Amino acid sequence: MSLLTAISLHAGKKKEVLLKFNKQESLLRIVFEADETFVNRIKVSTSSSQIKLDFPEPFDLTSQKDLPFQIVPSEKSVVITLKEKGEIKFFRLTAPARLVIDIQKMNMQTEKPPATVVSRGIVIDAGHGGYDFGITYGGVSEKDFTLSLAKDLGSAFSKKGKKVFLIRRADQYIPIAERINFVNQKSPEVFISFHSSSSKNFVLYSPKFEEQASNEVTDFYSLSSKQKKYIAKSKSLSNTIEKAIKDEFKAEVIRREMPLPLLNSVGAAAVLIELPSPVSAVYDQQMKTGIINSILNGIAAYGQ
Repeated sequence: MSLLTAISLHAGKKKEVLLKFNKQESLLRIVFEADETFVNRIKVSTSSSQIKLDFPEPFDLTSQKDLPFQIVPSEKSVVITLKEKGEIKFFRLTAPARLVIDIQKMNMQTEKPPATVVSRGIVIDAGHGGYDFGITYGGVSEKDFTLSLAKDLGSAFSKKGKKVFLIRRADQYIPIAERINFVNQKSPEVFISFHSSSSKNFVLYSPKFEEQASNEVTDFYSLSSKQKKYIAKSKSLSNTIEKAIKDEFKAEVIRREMPLPLLNSVGAAAVLIELPSPVSAVYDQQMKTGIINSILNGIAAYGQ
């Protein structure tokens, strides 16, 4: 940072907070840096064009000049108003302690599938991507491993004569709505989404509907119109994949039913697979081969 300006709100000793930002194409990153106890107690509330931070105590804010957003500080809070609406995510980092806020423009262009042909096959979703790293540990990043696994699994299915469609073929961020549209345009027999778990176990997520639930998320994705008639097939798919993973790894598999938009909104037998945390599993070639064999065997058994 070359140009800094101090925003001193009140007299007396206060917590020092450093504000930085970085802007690249359609991504704006805002970083608040302070001591770890302070950062961990910041409360964040957001809308598509505004972010409010409630701090645990009075503070002095030091900031870069020429900010690409409007900021209004008070004694124990900061309100940020964005020039353009965007998808907002935030997370905390250590060494040094930081609250990081990422704003992705809503009109970001990604590789969109052609709105054409209805074709049967398998759609594979590599979770996260682009600025969304997912779980990271050491040199392993969730977005990279899920993409590598999706590509290798796709190749294995192709060799068996299956049509395969990858939602993400590169390190790019793709919103949930576009992932859902991709699946429904392809009209596959099976949809698989890969993520990493925070536990040592494999976790399988199946769709679930809560009849009383009605909110903006369910209305936006039109949950009731897609997955309901595939619920039994999705459960059967989870059953065969669970058995195949147990046979391959001799390990416990946790099953969960949840109303996840990515599962509930697609018209196909669907399962989200969380792989064991990189903290407890070594993601070498042997591990990857075991996962691929499990999925191949699980889907083969599902199709019988």
